[in-house]
Amino acid sequence: MNISRRWSRLEEITSACWLARATIEILKIDVEDLHYDGCGRVSPRVVIGSLIWMLAASLATARADTITLVAAGSLKEPFGRIAERFTATHPSVVINFVWGPSGTLRDSIAKGSAFDIFASAALPHAQTITDRGLSGPTVLFVRNTLCGFVRAPSEVTTDTLVDYLLKPQIRLATSTPVSDPGGDYTWQLFRLIERSRPGAYALLSGKAQQVFGGPATTTPLDGRHRLAVAMAEDKADAALYYCSAGSQLASQIGIKIIPLPSDLAIGPEYGLTIARTAPAIAAELTLFILSPDGQTILQEAGFIPVTLPAGTR
Repeated sequence: MNISRRWSRLEEITSACWLARATIEILKIDVEDLHYDGCGRVSPRVVIGSLIWMLAASLATARADTITLVAAGSLKEPFGRIAERFTATHPSVVINFVWGPSGTLRDSIAKGSAFDIFASAALPHAQTITDRGLSGPTVLFVRNTLCGFVRAPSEVTTDTLVDYLLKPQIRLATSTPVSDPGGDYTWQLFRLIERSRPGAYALLSGKAQQVFGGPATTTPLDGRHRLAVAMAEDKADAALYYCSAGSQLASQIGIKIIPLPSDLAIGPEYGLTIARTAPAIAAELTLFILSPDGQTILQEAGFIPVTLPAGTR
């Protein structure tokens, strides 16, 4: 049934009983099956049911080409490129992004916010949505690492980074625990340092300035990352965050990116899950993210791919 063509018949119906006639015209109802007197009466149940049917059909058609992708803010650059590649071969598809800290996004989805795909910077956050029955299985789709960031030029190295951070006068900027996995991973790092440096956890967690990743600190300031702003305005001497953010920060402020010592390496694992109500095209987009092309885009953005074939990593 061509709904749009039949719907156009509405423009030709101008009598006082337009609703009854419109329903009959659009759905091709046999008037002999109805109590219909020419201008007359169609059962309200028929009219209401018919309109609901038409609305549902229209929404289903529109939704089939629209994907709501709820994703961690750290994925914005590579997912933007992935969306461009995917829609280039699927021109009718529209991808609507919702960005934010993964913990905040998880809570929003759990409370009923719409989503088709949830891509979290913490695998357990996506698993929570699966466990609630709101989505299918959760899969690991990429990894990240933590790095130290200091203003350039600097003589700080991987070997001296921890000593530098532990200096009382060094002001440290971080993300926000609970709300943003970047903060959770940072506090995990503090606990690892505590094992060999008693007192380090209290010192580091006590002086850490949670300048971004919270409910009120998710958006950039004048187009700049809040971490870059804190360092540019001389409110922080160093920061801890995802290594993948290095290129973005370096474009906004002169910084030196310092990998963590191998014994303190923290490996953020990102999880992805598809809503049980998602359109079929959402599964195809998910497979593209996991494909060699999608994983290469993530790798180029500073992430660690998990599904690239051997010999291409």
